[in-house]
Amino acid sequence: MFLKAILSAIGDQLLIGQFFLGCDLGKKRDHSVLAVIRKDGEILKLVFLKRFKLGTELGAVMGAIRILCEKLNIVQKVCVDQTGAEFFVEDLMKVVKVEVEGVMLTVPSKQEVLGYLRTIMQAGKLYYPYDEELLAEITVERYELMKSGQIQFSHPDGTHDDILWALALAVYATRGVKPPRPVPITRTF
Repeated sequence: MFLKAILSAIGDQLLIGQFFLGCDLGKKRDHSVLAVIRKDGEILKLVFLKRFKLGTELGAVMGAIRILCEKLNIVQKVCVDQTGAEFFVEDLMKVVKVEVEGVMLTVPSKQEVLGYLRTIMQAGKLYYPYDEELLAEITVERYELMKSGQIQFSHPDGTHDDILWALALAVYATRGVKPPRPVPITRTF
């Protein structure tokens, strides 16, 4: 069922390009969210977003990632928020055959991840479909400059930032990855 949802959501575009997955893990108060970015040259496109119901077991999230990585064989790298779920990344590495990077979302790493997202967005290199929840999470995110010089991120009570973090982690997974070289095509007439 999950595989059918992905294929119907993004269709044939799924077969072209490099793909990167971002995952923000949630438990009881926050949702787990998966975001899939397709990289075409320097352009990044959000092609799939899945927000799991509250209380979804982490095993179900891992299964969804496994389906994306193994059955479709398209994901180049998975970037996962491992804050509060340290063993999730280790277990995920055992079930997928792609690079997995765990990110502890501390004040400095949040600044780095969202800073990279901001840089990509300001350069006009990120495209995403109109999604009210995503736009709400992007615009409601707060930041505060601390005495240490670091930026602390938060969101108001009653709101979420899970989709934002999944998107930011998917974009973050693309850093340093060069586009593949074109394969020459030989045609006979």
